[in-house]
Amino acid sequence: MIKTGLPNLKAKPFGGAYSVHDPEQIIVLNESIIKFPSLSYDANNLKHEFFETYKKWMPKYHNLQGIENYSEACFTNGTTESFVNFYLKYKGTKRLRIAKGDYFYHKMTQKMYFDGRRQFQWLDSDELRSGDLVVLSCPFSDSGSLRADLEELLTRCDQLKIPVMLDLAYINISENMSINLNHKCIDYVVSSLSKAFPLENHRVGIRLQREKHEDPLYVINEDDYNYLNTLSLYVSTELMKKFPSNYITQKYKDAQRYWCEKLDIVPSECVIFGIDTKNKYPEYSRGLETNRLCFSRVWDGRKNYGTQ
Repeated sequence: MIKTGLPNLKAKPFGGAYSVHDPEQIIVLNESIIKFPSLSYDANNLKHEFFETYKKWMPKYHNLQGIENYSEACFTNGTTESFVNFYLKYKGTKRLRIAKGDYFYHKMTQKMYFDGRRQFQWLDSDELRSGDLVVLSCPFSDSGSLRADLEELLTRCDQLKIPVMLDLAYINISENMSINLNHKCIDYVVSSLSKAFPLENHRVGIRLQREKHEDPLYVINEDDYNYLNTLSLYVSTELMKKFPSNYITQKYKDAQRYWCEKLDIVPSECVIFGIDTKNKYPEYSRGLETNRLCFSRVWDGRKNYGTQ
């Protein structure tokens, strides 16, 4: 069995990173699922409506400079399908660089695509070098904040011609993020809806890039092919139409503040998280100096505080 390199915290009340099963969103989700089989639809139209809706919805409450230049889009099964295709594009030719505390999937699958130390190094354990490959979550998975050196890092990747994939999976459980996407090093910007909506089992994501690059994702996204999950396309578009992209942050910011005060931790810029800077909750460590607690399942009743 492949190891993630991180402790499995799913059984703990504040473990993992989950969407809030918000009751109003659940109603719209269930109504859309029930309605879908009776619809007369064109799969191409569903897909293009999803793209256009997502590209307007995602950046609305942020300053994502240059996002309008990423005109090429693919529907993906969450963000993970985008990662696999990125790895395959550079397999055997680059050294993968990821940050400690980032999405566990990268470390879990790294050995499948990159050969040991020769083709892998933690992002903060060595300087960037020509021939590297960078994958980074923005906001960062472990803290919910942007790296303080993000602009410097991307500038250095420009200089060294290092391909970069930015993972914006948490962007819509935060607000007012400022990211310069004009850097030439950025190959792809990817995101998913599994944190802003209760869609973790529907596998809804998007990959954006400036120019088309032929790979398996583009094959299955071609018009008139029937490879995409049309139910997920439909229900996710309906949810984006009904709920603004800051819905979760606005609705739950008071609950975040309450729980952070109760637990004596710091509110993250991603509303579903609190950050333990005093090591009061070491059981939620993900390998760095602070510990991340996720409130979502306590808020929606799937977990009770005190139940391990």
